[in-house]
Amino acid sequence: MKIRIDEGHGGAQPGACAQGYKEKDLTLQIGNALAAELTRCGFAVNRTRTTDVDIGLSTRASRANQWGADYFVSIHLNAGGGQGAETWCSITGGQSKTLAQCINTQLVGLGYKDRGVKSRKGSDGRDYLAVIRETNMPAVLAEVGFIDSAVDMALFDAGKAAAAIAKGICNHTGIAYKQAATVPQYTAPAITGLTLDTRSKDMATGDKYTLLAKCKDKPVISDIVGRDVIKVLRVYLDPKGRGWLIDVEGLPPEPVARHGHIKVTADGVTQQCNFNVK
Repeated sequence: MKIRIDEGHGGAQPGACAQGYKEKDLTLQIGNALAAELTRCGFAVNRTRTTDVDIGLSTRASRANQWGADYFVSIHLNAGGGQGAETWCSITGGQSKTLAQCINTQLVGLGYKDRGVKSRKGSDGRDYLAVIRETNMPAVLAEVGFIDSAVDMALFDAGKAAAAIAKGICNHTGIAYKQAATVPQYTAPAITGLTLDTRSKDMATGDKYTLLAKCKDKPVISDIVGRDVIKVLRVYLDPKGRGWLIDVEGLPPEPVARHGHIKVTADGVTQQCNFNVK
């Protein structure tokens, strides 16, 4: 079975923009994840766009028609001061409506307010939405929450949205949804006290050195000697579960080699690390 994924907007058409987000970016994120979901479930997948490009509405529909898609699923985010998920279908109902109902049920299951399944008739008596009107196959348009709603964007997760849409498609078509293989989570070793490489570090100006602090609690950086020599950029968890990482940067040069150090305190232990900047 062939599914055409239509990632809304793109290129010079950003779509709705709010709270630091652009609709075109989020629809592409969902599209990327949805393609993987549907492929894993055995569907043949074709996409409107895989990059940030602007593609006209009629072109979106005609390419889906040329490919011979069985279903067309357009992905968008809403805007305008509302809240919740809704899915649009053809005014003729049929498979377009039942597919929209299946998808909307799954999106609402993510926690979005249910705005229902909708359709709209244009002034010419046909479907108002071009991608539904001009496609030959059953087509829907899913609005995955409101981009200008803090509540909806707190719920937004491209992977979860894609899985919900995929489950809706599977439910409608009668094809079993295949869960992604789970990756065993890494269990960090028990860490007590503080272990720090206290040897002097040689750095060039502008270089960044990442120091590993093996400790349980977030380390506190104090007593930075040579603030004109080094700068602590950030302290963050080590993704490998070994403790915490500390990024240190060497500052602009002077005629002679310069020296600085930081003191790191964690789990009741304080150690010092020295830096030479040339």
